[in-house]
Amino acid sequence: MINNVGSGSSTPVDPNTLVTPKDDDASKAASGGAGDGAQEKAAAQSGTLQAAETQTSVWDSFLSNLPENDPDYENPLLSIPGTTAHATDPSKYNAYVDSVLVDPADTVADEDLPANYNNPTPQQFLSWHPAVQLRYLRDNFSEADIQAGRTVIGTGDNQVGVIRSDDKRSITVVNELTKSRIFQHTKTEQERLANNPIFLTKIAPLLDLLPKSGTDLAASRTVITQQIDRQINEVKNKSLTNKTSSSDQNKFNTDKQAYIKQLEMLRENVPNSGIYAPSDLAAEMQEIVKRFERAHAYFDVKTPHLANPARDSRNVLTPDSNASINRGYAVFIEQEQRILAIKQAEQQMLSAGGITNADGTVSRLDLPTLVALIQNQASLKQQAVITMRTEQLTQLNQLSQAYAEMQRIVNETLKKFVDTGKDADKEKHTISVSFDNPSQFSTAVAYMFEDYASAQPHPVEKEFNITRPTHDMISNSSGSKNSFKRTQWERFSTQLSDAVTLLNPQLLTNDINQDNREQNRSYEQATGTVRRSFDLNIQIARGFS
Repeated sequence: MINNVGSGSSTPVDPNTLVTPKDDDASKAASGGAGDGAQEKAAAQSGTLQAAETQTSVWDSFLSNLPENDPDYENPLLSIPGTTAHATDPSKYNAYVDSVLVDPADTVADEDLPANYNNPTPQQFLSWHPAVQLRYLRDNFSEADIQAGRTVIGTGDNQVGVIRSDDKRSITVVNELTKSRIFQHTKTEQERLANNPIFLTKIAPLLDLLPKSGTDLAASRTVITQQIDRQINEVKNKSLTNKTSSSDQNKFNTDKQAYIKQLEMLRENVPNSGIYAPSDLAAEMQEIVKRFERAHAYFDVKTPHLANPARDSRNVLTPDSNASINRGYAVFIEQEQRILAIKQAEQQMLSAGGITNADGTVSRLDLPTLVALIQNQASLKQQAVITMRTEQLTQLNQLSQAYAEMQRIVNETLKKFVDTGKDADKEKHTISVSFDNPSQFSTAVAYMFEDYASAQPHPVEKEFNITRPTHDMISNSSGSKNSFKRTQWERFSTQLSDAVTLLNPQLLTNDINQDNREQNRSYEQATGTVRRSFDLNIQIARGFS
């Protein structure tokens, strides 16, 4: 007999807590022949005790039914989930457990059915014990409708959608679903949701999910695939403007495969789901594309030429002839390839159910170890992102140093002005730096801000949407330095100060700190999973001792 029928419980039923109904005589015998009071006391035992007794009986029965000639007879633990034998042939243990654990709906006797069973309101249905809910679905819907997810309780505006789990032992109330809970369901359970009228008309539009009313699953998969294809094509078709040699083209086409393959992995996973979140997918792809755009900006820069005479200099972007920019590009590509390798290993591990060895065999992993590895890989991916952000911060600091040096040079120039009164407007001076040695830091910095020699934008300036201020410090015809009034140098100084204000490292620093916290959290989750698994194994071992 099911306890608490109509108690209001909506918790998914645990099949291990359900015991086969006993008739009155059997119940009395089990209680030592005592009267009704003893039966009531026995019925009041906790669900935890029932679960423990049921699990023990399942295991004991499994062991007792192994024939002596069975290879697992002497070592029955080799058959349980997580072991090599179970991974090779799980049917033996699974089939036996399925035969022992009865369908929860079968445990509900007719006399246990609530009075409102034949025509319940949604509220009454939700108040029933999960086993009663499962029986109601079986009694009132065809198996085809249940499998398809076309199961709705109520009429008109008072309706709830429900779907049955793959193992037929619990139900999910569609009206109560959140986005995170939806994506915890299996593919087939999501496909049932995709057919449920309540999900299509209420939940999907509210959470911006597909499919929704007017769009079936096949059409939704087409929409999502096209969304991914657009981003893939955007990356593939991104051309180079400043580096057009065949060697540069080939190198960049090879390097950008790290981004394309990540997007292609998203496309390959489309058939593995039944529900889709276009906005979440767009955000995930945007992170990949944003990193690609950054790498493109660092690669597609003009080759600088610092010369003497100064008027022959061109495309000066950094004081070090773009060495720092080239280093930044190498860091970004290296870390992106690392992220791709981690994602590929993770997907292979999940599809194989373990780690694939060099000889093609698979080392199976139990669930806690698998979860711990995934969490550890999330930590490694986060570390790659942190490395890239740190390189961004380094690039920003180096550019800021160049701006600071140019400000210093302009300030030295302003110190030359001594006239006051009406003569002050006539006084002019050239920039306080020599252009004779382009290898000197100050000279190279001055080239960066000379209007004819400068190349812009620097990738950092592009990312921060900054236009580099320049000044006509050198005559384009004679190569001599141009003279300017005090007000003109002051205006240039103000422009430099405004740009430096925008080169604020605080946002990047905050992002790095946040990434570090997320990485630490992933690592803590991984170690916590392993620790809890170890504790659980100890408890199980004690139970068998």
